Amino acid sequence: MAANFWTSSHANDWILDRRRLDEAMREDLEYVDIATLTKIKMWYYNIIGKIGKRLQFRQQVVATAIVYFKRFYTKNSIRSTDPSLVAATCIYLACKIEECPQHIKHIITEMKGALANLGGFDYDTSKLAEFEFYLLEELEFYLIVYHPYRDLTLIAKDLKLEESNLQTAWFVLNDSYRTDVCLLYAPHMIALAALYIICVVHAERFVENTSSSQNTSGGGGGGGGPDESSVSSHISHNPHNTMHLHTQLHSMASKKGTTGATGTSGTPSIEGHGINNRNMVQWFADLNVDVEEIIEITQEMLSLYDIWKDYNEEAVPAMIAALKAPKPAEPSTPQQQQQQPQQSSQHNTPYQQHVAQLDYEGHAAGRTSL
Repeated sequence: MAANFWTSSHANDWILDRRRLDEAMREDLEYVDIATLTKIKMWYYNIIGKIGKRLQFRQQVVATAIVYFKRFYTKNSIRSTDPSLVAATCIYLACKIEECPQHIKHIITEMKGALANLGGFDYDTSKLAEFEFYLLEELEFYLIVYHPYRDLTLIAKDLKLEESNLQTAWFVLNDSYRTDVCLLYAPHMIALAALYIICVVHAERFVENTSSSQNTSGGGGGGGGPDESSVSSHISHNPHNTMHLHTQLHSMASKKGTTGATGTSGTPSIEGHGINNRNMVQWFADLNVDVEEIIEITQEMLSLYDIWKDYNEEAVPAMIAALKAPKPAEPSTPQQQQQQPQQSSQHNTPYQQHVAQLDYEGHAAGRTSL
């Protein structure tokens, strides 16, 4: 692994732009809308997570498998592939790369269990092992993935972040793998965005605790760290503090260098409640990073939480069926019929070439058996 993220294949080859992601989704979006496609992807991410939990993987293994899954689908559509095979192979490959080896049969067994009521998993060890080579080719053999967990840990240590706040930020990072931010931004920017979201949650809780203490006498602090659902509920249902912090951060960043203090008593008073008595808006504004990127990542997370409110796992198989449904046949002219075989032989990716070869061999075997 490269010691420096900026010299790694992750930074140089797998930080993409939105245009490429939009291009990759074009075929799928002809059959479903963006919210439905996001829910379908979330369903497969959840399957990867469930298998990881059952096999007791470290979180980094699960995250790497999801990143491989995402990278594969920057070159292929879900409609033209089998995501269950892709997901299983991504898990298998991630286990190798993250030095958490797992027998291929165990992964297949768990995948069959996860899909038992949803059509099953019809691939054996030879098919999964064969597909691993096509996955490697689609990933261009760049397999090192940098994750934001380490950056968050370092930032939390510097800020002396409370365990509950660190836990919530960790949950936000887990949630971020349901979005495409890992394909668009550097890991340390995602970690900063998670901390930024914690500022929003912290401000909400400070306001709630203040108002409740005024209405009730002797309110004690609720025990236990926040969970994933509390993160989404606080952020998605209470956008006012989010926009307020956005405005403050824009203002402070534009005035960077004009004020001498960074969160001390000499700092101009800014609304909101800090973390560990720090002025977090000033802290963010003084960072040597692109503030706009932090806000963009935050908006991606807010969009995810809005979709998550309506997410129903039981409804996803019907969405997948709609995505996979055959396209209604359109009447074609004789000239188009002559051009069709030539067009179908042009496949852009190794996976599509492999599928085309299997189809050709299947037709040839059918002809010879007659």
